[in-house]
Amino acid sequence: MEAVRNLKVNLKLEGKPCRACQVPLKLAEDASVCTSCEGEHHTHCWESKGGCATPGCVNAPLKRLDAPAQQGYAPGGLPAGYAPAGFAPAPGPALAAGMMHCPSCRNVITMGSPLCPFCNAITSPDGIYHGPKVNAPGAVQSLVYGIIGLFICGIIAGPVAISKSNQAKREIASNPMYTGEGLATAGMIIGILDIIAWAIIVMMRMSAH
Repeated sequence: MEAVRNLKVNLKLEGKPCRACQVPLKLAEDASVCTSCEGEHHTHCWESKGGCATPGCVNAPLKRLDAPAQQGYAPGGLPAGYAPAGFAPAPGPALAAGMMHCPSCRNVITMGSPLCPFCNAITSPDGIYHGPKVNAPGAVQSLVYGIIGLFICGIIAGPVAISKSNQAKREIASNPMYTGEGLATAGMIIGILDIIAWAIIVMMRMSAH
């Protein structure tokens, strides 16, 4: 039996915290679900940890135990890697000025970046996106097609407006830098009215003959 089930984050998983980094899962990003405890993880968190992050889960990574017979020996007869009591390992290389670790994937990114370029996670301490926002693809088009459909070819423009609205809403849900939900909602409502109005017009013309 496979230890993990890989999938895209759906509405059921959206917003649930990753068992490894505690950052909420976002719609349409890569996720890994443990088949034993059903624990939700970012796929990159599962892979970096080497298994499930839930304590005690059968799919949690095993702790590494190096047997003495497999260890090399340093000069003086001590096992390689042996450290006397009180010994502290040297710290890792310092980050360059103006750089920081992403709180989600731990990759090195530019300090102050509102989103991690590697995993698209929000990097602010409060977990809220504070960067610039733009209208999501399809938001403005949805409203434009909806308005056009009020005057001509509503039976065609209406469905296009609804499709563009759904596209924009998906983009907004998956990326915090996108806005325009109000435009998309207005486009969807007008698109539905287009279809209803033009269907009534067609039925009236047919009944008149």
